[in-house]
Amino acid sequence: MSDSQPRPTDLRPPEFVVTKDDPFGSDQLHREESVKSLCQVIENAAGPLVVSVEGAYGTGKSSFLQMCAAHLEGPAARTVEFNAWQQGHTGRPLIDLVAALTAELDEEGSWDSVKETAKQIGWRAAAILSKGLIARNESADASVFDDWLDIESNVSKFRTSLRAQVDALKGNLVVFVDELDRCEPTYALDLLNKARHLFDVPGVVIVFGVNRAELGHAVETLYGVECDVDGYLRRFVDLSMQLRQPTDEEWASYVSNTCLSLAEHSSSELQQASHIIRDLLILVANNCGGRLRDVEQVVRHANLALPSRRYERIWPIWVVCLLALRYVDRDSYQRFAKGLVDVWEILLTMRRHLPLGGEGRLMRLDAIVLLLPVEANVPYDQDEFVAQYTAVRPGQDDEARSAHELYLRLSPMADFSGPRTLPALYETIEIATQN
Repeated sequence: MSDSQPRPTDLRPPEFVVTKDDPFGSDQLHREESVKSLCQVIENAAGPLVVSVEGAYGTGKSSFLQMCAAHLEGPAARTVEFNAWQQGHTGRPLIDLVAALTAELDEEGSWDSVKETAKQIGWRAAAILSKGLIARNESADASVFDDWLDIESNVSKFRTSLRAQVDALKGNLVVFVDELDRCEPTYALDLLNKARHLFDVPGVVIVFGVNRAELGHAVETLYGVECDVDGYLRRFVDLSMQLRQPTDEEWASYVSNTCLSLAEHSSSELQQASHIIRDLLILVANNCGGRLRDVEQVVRHANLALPSRRYERIWPIWVVCLLALRYVDRDSYQRFAKGLVDVWEILLTMRRHLPLGGEGRLMRLDAIVLLLPVEANVPYDQDEFVAQYTAVRPGQDDEARSAHELYLRLSPMADFSGPRTLPALYETIEIATQN
């Protein structure tokens, strides 16, 4: 492709793909052992079971659930995946969940009775099953007792019908519920409630992928900040599992593959600097608490910021470095772009926000920050460099010398990229991050 032609830009890495033949083929964070451990618990469950797989937004809960479903599917278990956010079409959790379940299993027995009793229960069951927490009815009218008896009868019919269908499957029915924390608070908590009480049938396992903090906010929204959030949520879950934070090595693998997944249409400059960029992204990943989507967003923005050779040549490592600064401290990023702070202060800012990742990565980060395209007086002479470095980081003479060595090693790469113009770099990043 010539420099004058626009470069097609792939803004998203490929979707996470899981197959029954190879459930862990895309497992970049080495979660196979954790998946198999949970699956063993599910397969051995004699009675009904509700499990929560917990992690912050963007930490890979959906991928974890998909690998679980693929690994479990077989003679010992029948799996159904329900995305509460995408498949909540009617706004009624029970109807949405039963519709998704029966659509998947409709050819395996007759689910008409399950669907009919679910429809009969409807919204009126909310107050009964939650002991009045979801909705309250203070009416003294005698009809409310008739409603209660009617609902109780339909709940019993629902469980009986569901159990008959599960027995016919000759294995556990495992329902994976994802994206619960992205739903409206009333929908999310009503779905938890329905799953806990109506699906309380031997052979049925419900696995929720949840952001416990966001779910806690939903509880507080409905019942106030004084509510015992953990106590409330424990009513619905038998077993909780927290996703493990990836190690640096696992982050390295994930980030490398993320870069490669965008490489087909990404800039050649971004690909050539991948080993240094990977280390910067690992620092960002550790800082953001393991949110995979944040790392992918930085990669996409870097890709967008290097659109073609028609633009002034910009070292891609500068792009990723400033994107990282923009992510971890927007105020410092803006002040630096306006010339209100120098590279030494940015070095301290990055150090403060990115304390993890190993000394080697931090030394490289120091060198890259000090190479940012500004008219800064960063000396090449080692003694002068060490003096300035230790002026901002007292007592770090050894680190100063290591940073100086890397600074000299990387300088030719930065100089080769062309004139040092921070305004051009800043403008390029701002255009890219508007997408």
